[in-house]
Amino acid sequence: MNSSTLIPTPDNFYWPPSQNITSAKIADNAVMLRWDNGNHSKLHPLWLRDNCSCALCLHQVTRENLLDLRDIPEDIQAASVEVDAEGALCVTWLGSGHVSRFNPAWLYANSGLQPASPISAALWGTAQFSEPPTFYADNGLISDELLHEVLLSVCHHGIARLRDLPTDIQLVEDFALRIGPIRETHFDRIFDVISKADGDSNAYTSENLAAHTDIPTRESPPGIQILHSRVAEAKGGESLMTDGFKVAQDIEQEFPEHYKTLTSTKWCYANRAGPKDYRWEAPTIGLDDEGKLLEIRMLPFSRAPLQGSFEDIQNAYAALRCYMEKANSPKYQMSFPFRAGDLIIFDNRRILHGRAKFYPSTGERALRGTYLDRDDVLSKIRQLQHQFLLDR
Repeated sequence: MNSSTLIPTPDNFYWPPSQNITSAKIADNAVMLRWDNGNHSKLHPLWLRDNCSCALCLHQVTRENLLDLRDIPEDIQAASVEVDAEGALCVTWLGSGHVSRFNPAWLYANSGLQPASPISAALWGTAQFSEPPTFYADNGLISDELLHEVLLSVCHHGIARLRDLPTDIQLVEDFALRIGPIRETHFDRIFDVISKADGDSNAYTSENLAAHTDIPTRESPPGIQILHSRVAEAKGGESLMTDGFKVAQDIEQEFPEHYKTLTSTKWCYANRAGPKDYRWEAPTIGLDDEGKLLEIRMLPFSRAPLQGSFEDIQNAYAALRCYMEKANSPKYQMSFPFRAGDLIIFDNRRILHGRAKFYPSTGERALRGTYLDRDDVLSKIRQLQHQFLLDR
């Protein structure tokens, strides 16, 4: 049975084939399933009832719950279970007689038997990559299939490069909007990275830029940055990229005390020019609630004075120096030139970027960029996967 053909409700629709249920029974107030690969699932009746996706319990257009948890008896029990002719699990509830029907692929994916996301981060140094993973547009066009591969690379490696694109001024915005809504910041919705005398950031000079992440001055820095090279005539200006997670991982192994400091000492980043006054304090290495790498915050040229005790200053600076030295070393930092028509997209909260000095007197140089959030990329990947499934 091909479980992707089951369409009992919208919530159960977009699940590719996985495993089939070979038996279902009620035991000790749990619904017990056996799968055709030998795995077993023990499903709580309250969890099943809460996730019923029939038209009475789930809005068929918004796909948001109509059933209120408070309306489900805390001691709810299944009266009977069966696997129907299409392989779906059907549960009849004691008392109400309500029937819930579940796509087996949805059950398998959501009951802990397969990872919630097949995308995992592959950390890298220059031993793995001397240039970004690169993809080529077809006559300047980006198909949905190519976009999917590019976004998977961003999730996996933190970065991807597209080549052979047009150099028109609208391209970066059009590309970004194919993925999700643009994350507007105080650097404008779309920004041009060019050398200018009145710029409010070192990015708008021709100077070397050390490895950094953008806009750590905000509570939630943009998750994704896109840069499109429109003109690349000037000498110099090589792009520099570092996997900040790889640096963090190696520091944890080599210098555990520095790692502890980098994940606990809060540095403040603040705007230095212009009318805005954004500032935020956070550790250099941010961890999630499971202690896994979540983000890197580092903008050396916008770091505000450290607020801490005299006794902590030495260790804080030593740890930060350790991170900066690794992030800017050839072992971790790839260097590659832009050519006109190149576009790079990278995780701004994982990948540190920089630039070698360039020389405006030797020619023009113009990059155009914008930001998205991380979850826009993940959403687009899932949307495309759903689309590809339906197109089969």
